[in-house]
Amino acid sequence: LLARELNCKQQIAAGHSKGTVPCPRMDINVDTNPRIPFLAKGIVMTYDPKFGRGLYAEREFNPGDIIMNEKLELCGLDYGYVYRHCNQCGADFNYSLIPCPACTFCMYCSEECLELNWKMYHRFECGVATKLCSVSCITDMLFVRLFFYGLSQFGDDLQAMMEFCEPEVTELSNPLKLDYTNLNRLEVFKAMHKTKPRVGVDDNEDVVKCTAACYYVAFLNNPVVNSIISTAAHRQFFHQSLLRYTRVALALMTSCVNTYGQTINVIRPIGSLFNHSCDPNATMVVDSGGAKVILLRPLGKGEQIFISNGPTWWLPEVSKVLHFKCQCVACDQGPRGHEWRKPMERQLPPKARQDIQTLQAIIRWETPNNATKLNAIQQFVKRYTHLHPQEKDLGEVLRLYQCALRKVDREGNLALCRARLQEKFVEL
Repeated sequence: LLARELNCKQQIAAGHSKGTVPCPRMDINVDTNPRIPFLAKGIVMTYDPKFGRGLYAEREFNPGDIIMNEKLELCGLDYGYVYRHCNQCGADFNYSLIPCPACTFCMYCSEECLELNWKMYHRFECGVATKLCSVSCITDMLFVRLFFYGLSQFGDDLQAMMEFCEPEVTELSNPLKLDYTNLNRLEVFKAMHKTKPRVGVDDNEDVVKCTAACYYVAFLNNPVVNSIISTAAHRQFFHQSLLRYTRVALALMTSCVNTYGQTINVIRPIGSLFNHSCDPNATMVVDSGGAKVILLRPLGKGEQIFISNGPTWWLPEVSKVLHFKCQCVACDQGPRGHEWRKPMERQLPPKARQDIQTLQAIIRWETPNNATKLNAIQQFVKRYTHLHPQEKDLGEVLRLYQCALRKVDREGNLALCRARLQEKFVEL
């Protein structure tokens, strides 16, 4: 590994790194919240009887507005991602990851991620890594990591954690009230602990109990855990916490599924407030340890902001299985859903069909840059948003738009990564 690292540094210094000129990066392009610099100004949390808590717009937004760019706080990887993505932030680091010195279970994109991951929860996992692989998927480890994340924020003081966590939650949290300009992870954990999953949303109670039992047995085989969870009262609290945080994590997490069915489960303090819809007005792009939320359609004042946790009506085959019953208008089998689906098969007006052909030509041309192509799509969506939903043409535009956003974000992050490496190692 040391020889490989030296060779990479020499290649970078010799100017052999490709694409080191950063292309325009996607970042928040609207005014930001002064207390939450990674969230757009004019977004609030509100409770809805149907969806529970969610994020709503206090003002109008346009297609292409990037309203959030948040780092991932907790991450769980599928086995197919273990040697390709960072175990802390989920970043794809092109097979150049740093392994945990003590096990082959976790890989990291940087020394900083390795140290932070060890501090927050991997020190509790490392000694029983093989047992954890036997009892669960790594993506499920997000559930138990929420417990150890909290324990770490209490300075490994289990008694202090019990005093805070054991009383019944009577006041639900609003993570938007925290000050993220100076991140206090203890306050973040307390806000996540006060999450109350909605009754009837989770249909996986057998999975919850089985997962908690398996982790309970596996982790208590680790002397590091046993030295902290040492009494019968501690063990009872640990088991009850595993049950609770499995339910909480299912409510908070977002699952990102690729075309091979591999999954990254992530939890973000603010991003977890976005509710799911199969007719989302925004899309979430997870890449390089961060999650951006970009508007797909115009958003009016007072509207709820929805993303998709998998399926959309224009790409239903991506992931048809959700761990909850979808409440969105596209899945509504009543009068509301029937009314929404009425225009789905209609033909677009002649002018719209003509503009579709122009848009397709712009996308196919090699000359326009990515920014020009994205702008053309955004202008088209804004102009014809009153015709939404329409499957044949508008569905295809939304599919292309979503793919283009992911492509541009990936290219920008890779170019920035190469530029940083070149800047760091150009002088050996």
